[in-house]
Amino acid sequence: MDPQQLPQLKDIHLPADPSIWPLALGWWLLLVVCLVVAVWLVLTIRKYFCIKKHKRLLFDELAQLETKLKESPSKSLVAETNILLRRLALAYYPNASVASLTGGDWLKFLDESGNTRNFSRGAGRILIEAPYRSGELENYNGDEFIPLIRKWVTKTSHARANNRVIRFKRQNDKLAKKVRGCL
Repeated sequence: MDPQQLPQLKDIHLPADPSIWPLALGWWLLLVVCLVVAVWLVLTIRKYFCIKKHKRLLFDELAQLETKLKESPSKSLVAETNILLRRLALAYYPNASVASLTGGDWLKFLDESGNTRNFSRGAGRILIEAPYRSGELENYNGDEFIPLIRKWVTKTSHARANNRVIRFKRQNDKLAKKVRGCL
């Protein structure tokens, strides 16, 4: 190399700084994992609030029935209570084991699922006796019947809430209209 050409030489070219784009495979995998976790978190939170809303509406409906039963018990209110229990049972337990139950079998199911004997041997018998009685309710004891119903509803809704909320929503049209976006 000629020494006279040294001043004409250009300085060393440094490579460009590494670009953040395109991302390496590890970063893509991390983004996918973060996205999956975020979606799972949103769905879990949504399900939690949906369950909470269903329970609140369920207990509001139960409170209205309890108030009506305390004020003026009637066969139609006992029938509404039975319908509420059946809706809950169909929502929270397998359809095949609950849908066809009537009479004593229905009360036995309520006893077994509620860990009590008060449906088949106590105040809960009114559920199957009231529709077939003429006139006023006989053998109705609101002081035992109402807490029995509340205990069964509370136990069932807390024990099985995570599994069957969506089915309960679809079965209960009034509730489905009140609860929007829970699916």
